[in-house]
Amino acid sequence: MINWVSLVLICIFIFSSTAQGRSFQAEGSDLMMGVGPKNMALAGAVVAVSDDAYSSFWNPAGLSQIKGVNLSVAKQLNAKLIPGNFFGAAISTNLLRRFSLDSTLAFSFIPRLHIKAEGAFKEDDFESIFIRYALPGLPADFDGEVESKTKDYRFSWGIAPDKDARWRFGMAISYIECGTSFCGVFARDPGNYTIASTNATAWAVHIGAKYHYDEKLTFGLSLKDLNTTLDVETIITDDQGTRNEIFHTSFPRDLTLALAWQYSPQIRLSSDLQHIFGHYGNYTIDFRIWRNGIDYHAGPWHYRAGLMIPLRLKSEQIEDVEPPLPFTPTAGLGWQKQGFSADIALYVHPVMSYQRKKAHPAVDVSMSLDF
Repeated sequence: MINWVSLVLICIFIFSSTAQGRSFQAEGSDLMMGVGPKNMALAGAVVAVSDDAYSSFWNPAGLSQIKGVNLSVAKQLNAKLIPGNFFGAAISTNLLRRFSLDSTLAFSFIPRLHIKAEGAFKEDDFESIFIRYALPGLPADFDGEVESKTKDYRFSWGIAPDKDARWRFGMAISYIECGTSFCGVFARDPGNYTIASTNATAWAVHIGAKYHYDEKLTFGLSLKDLNTTLDVETIITDDQGTRNEIFHTSFPRDLTLALAWQYSPQIRLSSDLQHIFGHYGNYTIDFRIWRNGIDYHAGPWHYRAGLMIPLRLKSEQIEDVEPPLPFTPTAGLGWQKQGFSADIALYVHPVMSYQRKKAHPAVDVSMSLDF
């Protein structure tokens, strides 16, 4: 065990090296863009159309459309914190064939959030507001170093009738791990260095459904983080010694209603309305987002574009968040042949654009293999 004096010396060293400037970086699937370049290029308007391993994130009902094995990996090229932002594997099975049902099982690893900030932040700074969502209970004014990671290990399955599959249903169970550390001083007690380490775990349930009205029109529904509660333990070391604090906090729910229209053999249009609502720590959240995408298919190539439009970003504890742009544009390109596909997406990163007060571009790439 490192004693209190050693911890303070470590904290002073870190604090003195970061107090001269400020930096902030945030990455992960929880930053509105989701996962998978082919999905992000459509601004996330994919709840009614997702049909590969990424369905474990967007809508597990889409897993039932996989025949055989699908492997997918993705990465943000200009990421500074997360080496890869998705890994997924899905396989179709005969487990429910006696009931005339197709079924698919999947596992995915999803880094939901990674935040790192250094420097002095005030209560009304965007960085302070955002970090308080990641670390409930953190004082509004602080000076030091904060790092937070949230990882999601997700098991999913999708089912559908093996003949005339007009409907599809899916469910996913996540094991979520959150870890946050802080080292620095708080405005309420600027004379004392504080070290805080928070670890939290939770189990979450996600469900999804699809209904194929006809060959052209598909409806989708996704409901994530049903009744999810984080069990949080924080260890704090300061001038008063070391102490533990244990509390529980809930995740907000995430509901999406979706529509996809096959306008022509080459063109597909999709539109999703997302509502994130509920409590997280001391915050009441009410986010409403409208996502729209178009996919043009020509031979092995897919040309994609989308718009993510924030309709409402509100919390009772803070003022309404006004994004730097009225919408987030997205674009992408995909190539698919003989069971192999590669995709790339270019988009304006919502959180980093707000933090930097200008459009901040990001690029994601992925590879998928079907066999």
